[in-house]
Amino acid sequence: MGVLGVFVAFMACSSEDSSTTPPSNQKQTADESTQPTSSASAEKKANSSTSEKKSDDSKSDEKKEPSKAANDTIVVQEYVDDGDGTYEDPYFSSGIFCWTEGCESTVSSSSAEPKSNGSSKKSSDSNSGASIDQPSQEPPTVNGTSMTDNRDQQTYKLQQVGGKLWMAQDLNYKYGSSKCFDDSESNCTKYGRLYTYSTAKNACPAGWKLPSREEAQAVINDESYPWSYSGRCKTGECGFTGQMGFHWTAATAQDGDKNFDSNKGDSYAVIIVEKEPDYAGDETQKFFQVDDKEKYFSVRCVQE
Repeated sequence: MGVLGVFVAFMACSSEDSSTTPPSNQKQTADESTQPTSSASAEKKANSSTSEKKSDDSKSDEKKEPSKAANDTIVVQEYVDDGDGTYEDPYFSSGIFCWTEGCESTVSSSSAEPKSNGSSKKSSDSNSGASIDQPSQEPPTVNGTSMTDNRDQQTYKLQQVGGKLWMAQDLNYKYGSSKCFDDSESNCTKYGRLYTYSTAKNACPAGWKLPSREEAQAVINDESYPWSYSGRCKTGECGFTGQMGFHWTAATAQDGDKNFDSNKGDSYAVIIVEKEPDYAGDETQKFFQVDDKEKYFSVRCVQE
């Protein structure tokens, strides 16, 4: 009986040890069963992170795409990532590719500037404020006592006075603000054109000019020199055709010129006044007069 009791006790202990083993195996199995779940979660997070990064890259690419302005000029805006976000680079291109700030305006103005062909120039009519083309600088053709103006092929009679060659007819070159008496082309054909002072200064062909006081005095003194009595025009009024002639000069006004005391300043210049003999009667037929630069008078050119 004693031996039997010891044997029973031994078997009971063995039975308790074997009953504790399964929980250990069960725990290991449970750990192994949770491993796939943990791996799938990590992979999902990695994919999510990659997707978010691609999305950010896509947004960044969208920001860097150039945008077109209304006038089809490509405007490039650069965005820079400084780690805490993005900011817009203040430099942009107007379509002219240069790397110096402000150079667009310089390049644009120089490239847009037309090249001159030398055929004409611009000048400002100081009286009217209008911009007018300078006449061609091609000289006329002189043949004895006649001259052909190569700008428009019109021909004029010439006369030698005081050692200088003069036009013996009024200039009829269409230029600047010049006009015909009463705006009639037939009067231009008969009397030549009428000019304001600023236009008259540039109207003569190359190598010819308005007369100086000395040159003008020579034709005043020469009884053989012909006048046309082509009249004059001012604002809203033309008159004196067939009775008086008025011709611009380059002379400086002097005491003794008619209207010298009343017409002083930059708004006035010196003209030659010629009266038709029958119209003048006992009055002086030819003299210098200071008159308004805005009026329209005739031009006789003298060779330089």
